[in-house]
Amino acid sequence: MRPSDRSSLPTVLLLGIVLLVGSCSKSPTTSPDQQQSVLRGATHVAVHGARGTGERMLQGAIGPGSQYVIWVPESWNGDLVVYAHGYTAPMFPPGIPPDEIQLMEALHQIAAQAGFAYAYSTYSQTGFGLKDASQRTDQLVDIFGSRVTPPSRTFLIGASMGGLVALKLVEAHPERYAGVLTLCGLLGGMNAEIVYASHVRVLFDYFYPGVLPGNLYELPADLDLERDIIGPAATAIAANPQAAFALSQVDQVPVPFSNGVELGGAIIQALVLQAVELEDLLDRTHGQGFFDNTKTIYTGSLPTELLKDLNCHVARYSSGEAADRFLGKYYEPTGELRLSVVSLHTSLDPVVPLFHENEYRSRVEDRGWGLNLHQTTVERYGHLIFTGEELTNAFGEMLGLAAAP
Repeated sequence: MRPSDRSSLPTVLLLGIVLLVGSCSKSPTTSPDQQQSVLRGATHVAVHGARGTGERMLQGAIGPGSQYVIWVPESWNGDLVVYAHGYTAPMFPPGIPPDEIQLMEALHQIAAQAGFAYAYSTYSQTGFGLKDASQRTDQLVDIFGSRVTPPSRTFLIGASMGGLVALKLVEAHPERYAGVLTLCGLLGGMNAEIVYASHVRVLFDYFYPGVLPGNLYELPADLDLERDIIGPAATAIAANPQAAFALSQVDQVPVPFSNGVELGGAIIQALVLQAVELEDLLDRTHGQGFFDNTKTIYTGSLPTELLKDLNCHVARYSSGEAADRFLGKYYEPTGELRLSVVSLHTSLDPVVPLFHENEYRSRVEDRGWGLNLHQTTVERYGHLIFTGEELTNAFGEMLGLAAAP
């Protein structure tokens, strides 16, 4: 790390880190007026031009806790775009993550300008409720058909965890959809994300013993993320940045970064995710462990003696049968990709690291469908940080592939 990075690390991490928990909605739904209010204060997506006038908006509920919004432009082309949103932390009610609102609206503008109807729904569950999320998203297509008319074609756009939702739907029912666009999608599966965050936690405890409360499976009942995770981790990394760099050189944790601030931010992001998801995961696995490193031999670009000591003294955890069944079923993509999927991902994504793209590519190629996966990487640090031009181009690529013979 550069000396300038070390000196600025505590302030930047505490004030500027893009945290997953900060993306969580505190209200179950966001009205169009509220969306516009948020959009005026947002800056990370810029789309020029406004939607055409004369859009018709429909709203309703899909079961308890889940709501939908549909927009149909005056000059509708007969096709539908459905947006699947990302992860909402379990401590908040179901809803659209606030930092996705501008992205969702930008995609709405792009779709509407091309004559597409546009729709989204919230989910009935928070956390890793992937089964519920996919059901609500799929049901929305039928609701659109009953309230408007069945669309000629339906396209899916999935952001973050919504990318995994979209894959689940197109792998299971490719006949229902014409094309898919994923944005920083959780394409490698839920288990890959959980394993990554868990490795970061156990390795952080090795390199920074005693800094964080509890352990991988046990956290204080009154846990405060800033007091117990963000603040102590930022202070420890600033005091000993060499240990953070050593952690990043372990093969099992492909931490995305290009400088000291990004390294610290990515590590803390993973620690926050692990803390936020812990109770939800234990509830879904009936209290059984969901991470197993009992046989993991940690490798990487570290001195031999350090690797030896790491493997001797790192905390070891095991998973249970219920956890293995849950993680295997909800939801691991198969790679059975029978229609074209376009993916757009930032190269240094601290929330859903780029290894998800490589993992899914391997599965798709193993199944013989590699030509259907079209991946674009944007050289940038951050999660769901795209320009209007990048979104427009990706949307156009999705349409072009759907129209190809």
